[in-house]
Amino acid sequence: MELRDIRGIGSVYESKLREAGIEKAEDLIMKDLKEISEKTGISISRLEKWREEARKKIGYKKAEVAEDISKEAFIEIKGERVRVKIKNVWHENVPLYIGNFDEVKGKIEKEEIAVYSGNKTMLWFNGKWYENIPVSKERKKKGFLEKIKEWLSK
Repeated sequence: MELRDIRGIGSVYESKLREAGIEKAEDLIMKDLKEISEKTGISISRLEKWREEARKKIGYKKAEVAEDISKEAFIEIKGERVRVKIKNVWHENVPLYIGNFDEVKGKIEKEEIAVYSGNKTMLWFNGKWYENIPVSKERKKKGFLEKIKEWLSK
């Protein structure tokens, strides 16, 4: 489906979207809206409206995950950036939530995919929570001064 088939996308918006790598309406459905917004300057709320219209016109339905994906998933945390691999598909720039779980749970469950890191790391995906997923966290290398401070504190 062409981008111009979506109400509100004319030549200017189509050009901006194409420059951001969005060639068809299907790309708009599948890609991260925050990333598209940052690349194009188009508001997330406008992109959400376009995404919803594209889903209706295409007849898009979210995939139902029948089995436990915790055995086929991997979470990679590098500072504030998170990547999640589910069934050999990498999801980039996944939101990371830290803090009191009860306080952030409502925000997380509004996302399509997100990671919570607290006492344990959990994955929110397709309307379900998954635990016991392997996690790789980037370890910050200690600098010379940090090593000296650590040595002096012993």
